[in-house]
Amino acid sequence: MNKKKTIVVGAGIIGLCSAYFLNKRGFEVTVIDAGDGMSNCSVGNAGFFCPSHVIPLAAPGIITQGLKWMFNGKSPFYVRPRLNQELISWAWKFKKAATNTRVAKAVPLLHALTTRSQALMEELLQQEPFQDVGYSKTGLLMLSKSRKVLHHEMEAAKIAKSQGQEVEILKPSEVVRFNPELEMDVCGAVYYPNDSMVSPHILLASFRQKLIGQGVNFLLNTAVESLERQNGKIAGVKTADAILRADQFIVTTGSATSAFLKPLGLNLPMQGGKGYSMTIPYPKAKPLTPAILCDGKVSMSPMLDGLRFSGTMEIDGYNPKINQHRIEGIIDTVTSFLPGFQRSAFDQVKPWAGFRPCSPDGLPYIGKPKKVGNLTIATGHAMLGLTLGPITGQLVADIISNQKTFTDISLLDVDRYN
Repeated sequence: MNKKKTIVVGAGIIGLCSAYFLNKRGFEVTVIDAGDGMSNCSVGNAGFFCPSHVIPLAAPGIITQGLKWMFNGKSPFYVRPRLNQELISWAWKFKKAATNTRVAKAVPLLHALTTRSQALMEELLQQEPFQDVGYSKTGLLMLSKSRKVLHHEMEAAKIAKSQGQEVEILKPSEVVRFNPELEMDVCGAVYYPNDSMVSPHILLASFRQKLIGQGVNFLLNTAVESLERQNGKIAGVKTADAILRADQFIVTTGSATSAFLKPLGLNLPMQGGKGYSMTIPYPKAKPLTPAILCDGKVSMSPMLDGLRFSGTMEIDGYNPKINQHRIEGIIDTVTSFLPGFQRSAFDQVKPWAGFRPCSPDGLPYIGKPKKVGNLTIATGHAMLGLTLGPITGQLVADIISNQKTFTDISLLDVDRYN
């Protein structure tokens, strides 16, 4: 009996996890990507698996805070004002979603997804012969310089605790034990002991090699020009050289998904939230416990090959240019929180930038659209792409195998804005 053929478009963490679970179910899998597999948003992020982060991007108060930040070129959040219909429509939908009622519905689902995803990642690393990818479960510190920010983090911690997450509120003297080599200027912290992290660029490279060894076919540096539609289904994907056929098609193209699927009449509102990271290869001091420097929304991640600082949310179309003001904002935050770090530590570091796929309600799109029977979409994970990678892959495999998902995912309906 011939295996059913599946084509996954996109080789980021969502695409790789989808390929992995489909391959385990016995599907023949081909992954296609316009890049080399290492030029996507999954590579340069903070590397966190954070079941503590259960509040969606669209939450009460974020718009007010965002408006305050908009006029500061170095702030953690920036939207370039412009008369763009898609941006205006997205912003209006975001405003409608940023309510206590919507958040209350989203929190239990996000907690179920993040905790299950972290467990799947740990199972995968235990069961498969991966190289060391830097996975560690040392928890996550939410460091604050101001009492106002600390209070906000404590309120968020109450929500995480209501879902069963362990939480510790720390005084400055208690923070030191987590990173004794670092001098930190903070007024306190929230600590989530269940959070973990990985070196994402190393994970992706190792994961791809593992999948190749299991028989997954990769067509890298191969752009998909269009999806060929016939009789309400996808008949194939068109590249410059061929039309590739399959039984099922999975689109995991991140922030590019909206434009990619628009010719099919599918409406998935999305904005690319550009984030930046810088990795210092040989830092003078390396933390043991990752952290978020909350006042500036900058992540601190001890990677296998250096110390990475990442952050900012810049909505500026899909402009790949590095905005030096954003870089300066990250460096300002680091040197403010960590007096031992000099600005010169970043002089030879090349900034990385990538576009997080942000839906208006802060929840991913996972599922099959009604208009296209053999298409499955998995995108819109915003800052939780890595965290939700494994569970998304399992959900994709469940959907294509016609198996019941472990929890109700109706809030992730891909048709919710159609």
